Amino acid sequence: MNKLYKFLIIIAVAMAGCNPMEDINNQLDQQKEAPTAEFEYTLSDADYSGISDEALAAAANEEDSTMAYTIESSLSLPEGYAADYVPAILKSMYPALGKNSVAKVTYNFNNGPKAYLTEYTSADEYYISTSDYESIGGAVKVYKYFSPSNAPETYLPDLLSAKYPDAADGALKMVTYKYATTDPAGGEVSVYTEDFATLNNVKTFNITGDQDWYASSYGQDDFAKISGYVSKDTASYDNEDWLVSAAIDLNGFTAPVMQISQAINYLNDQWDQINILISTDFDGTDVSTATWTPVNITTLPTGSSWNFVTSERIDLSAYDGQTIYVAFKYTSSTTNAATWEVNWLKVYGTIEGSGSGTADPEVITKSDFYRLDGTDWTIESDGVYALSSQDYDSMGSPGKYNNFSSSDNPDNYLPQLLSMKYPYAQEGDKLAVVYKYYSGRTSTRADEYSFSMNEWTKYDPVEVKTDQFINVGSKWIFDPTVKFTMSSADYQLVVDAVKANSDTKNLVDSYGTGEFYYGASSYYNNFDLRIAKRTNGDFAQPEYADLSEEDASALIMQRVAEGVAVMLKAKFPNAVAQVSGVDVMYIVTFNSYENDGSYGKYTVTFQCTKSGPDPSFELVEGPTPVE
Repeated sequence: MNKLYKFLIIIAVAMAGCNPMEDINNQLDQQKEAPTAEFEYTLSDADYSGISDEALAAAANEEDSTMAYTIESSLSLPEGYAADYVPAILKSMYPALGKNSVAKVTYNFNNGPKAYLTEYTSADEYYISTSDYESIGGAVKVYKYFSPSNAPETYLPDLLSAKYPDAADGALKMVTYKYATTDPAGGEVSVYTEDFATLNNVKTFNITGDQDWYASSYGQDDFAKISGYVSKDTASYDNEDWLVSAAIDLNGFTAPVMQISQAINYLNDQWDQINILISTDFDGTDVSTATWTPVNITTLPTGSSWNFVTSERIDLSAYDGQTIYVAFKYTSSTTNAATWEVNWLKVYGTIEGSGSGTADPEVITKSDFYRLDGTDWTIESDGVYALSSQDYDSMGSPGKYNNFSSSDNPDNYLPQLLSMKYPYAQEGDKLAVVYKYYSGRTSTRADEYSFSMNEWTKYDPVEVKTDQFINVGSKWIFDPTVKFTMSSADYQLVVDAVKANSDTKNLVDSYGTGEFYYGASSYYNNFDLRIAKRTNGDFAQPEYADLSEEDASALIMQRVAEGVAVMLKAKFPNAVAQVSGVDVMYIVTFNSYENDGSYGKYTVTFQCTKSGPDPSFELVEGPTPVE
């Protein structure tokens, strides 16, 4: 082989095995490695505005757009927005920082509205109609409103049951109705009137013959009319025809009476052909199956005149509280046929408490919430209040349309209103206040108010929060890790869990502040790791009896970790497994009382593996002594 060729091969091999530039490049890379830093930052107004613009550009629907606008107007971030948008701010502001840099960012966090308020604002609203008031009867039927003596809660449950027979258990309805703040004066009132201008509100039944009841008029009078009469020298017609009133509800009235205005001609004293009767069991379809009782009237037409005669006031007290039907039964024959005209039928009743009420009471519009509890509709009066028309009027400008708006901010009125309506409110009282708000259309809104320091304060969903972000080299990410040192209350959560377990409650001390299954003590703020406490005395446990000191200490430490998990489950019942795709870790520091009588400190790391309301926590690391 050529010597020069061999030499070139040797040089090539040497160069392949030792690249002198590699070391130089490594040194240069080390020199260029990005610096790291730990720092704190608070979002500015401009940051919120920028996030709002980005969120608006990314909005997929109206709800997203509304949320984006809210960020700028409230200078706060809803759940998840910090994790999504703060990393870009950090990258822009600190482009030189590299991997393992840590930023603690403080910002206004928006918890959003109280979730339970949504049930009130989205509840179906039912307005009590004229027919609803009439179906109730009595004074409510007459006046078309409720009052103190005829309270809405007396009648609305049954009315709702009839209106919503298939409602699901737990259904909520907002019921709006008219209410007189004082009882009406009462006295005798009209219960039922029929003027027979048409026969649309009554029923007619043709049993025999071709003649029927029909609506007629003469001069200023309207009336129902029937006649089998032809002429003096011509045979008349055989007929049996009934004219029956609508249902007349006497419930809620006392001393009911009836009057009739009628005219009869060509009767020839055949009074058996003219009958006025009352039934309480008429089914609305068949007069022959009902029980009919004749009405005795003494003030009658002559029977040979077209003049209307008004009867005396006919006593109906035998039908107190019942629903009746009044029938006009007409019969005729070929030998005698009268013409019968009924001008009107009126029924009166007396409302109890006459003279004790107000002649012209103030009538307002009110709303209440009713919930279906099993088979019964019950009013929800504790913890929620819906404004009435009287409330809006008392506040001045909002009373113009009985609602708030951008020009009548509810925040400027409701605290004073609540102070007047609840003069004896106690510290800590809370109330859901439901009201109407106009913004292009009228909608139902609700706010939660709390009574504290002698004033009503609206719930503020915005709180100051600090989250940690870490630089992973290529980008910043949100770090949802929860770090804390156990407090007395945290240790007590462990004690309470042991106390609640029938198998371990005997391991709780007489003060109820310490236990020796896990070893937690809220009094000393630590976990007691002493073996002797588990092998002797009141808290001896058989599983420790034959263990070496090393194995006993290992078992104790295992149970301590389990105790921390018990605490986490109780302390964070709504823990989430991930935030913005990042696993949530819990790094917990706790104090210890060592087996040798010294004091120590440990950390233990858990991962939330299942979100609440029944979260799960899995041990990742520890307990590890803190040096």
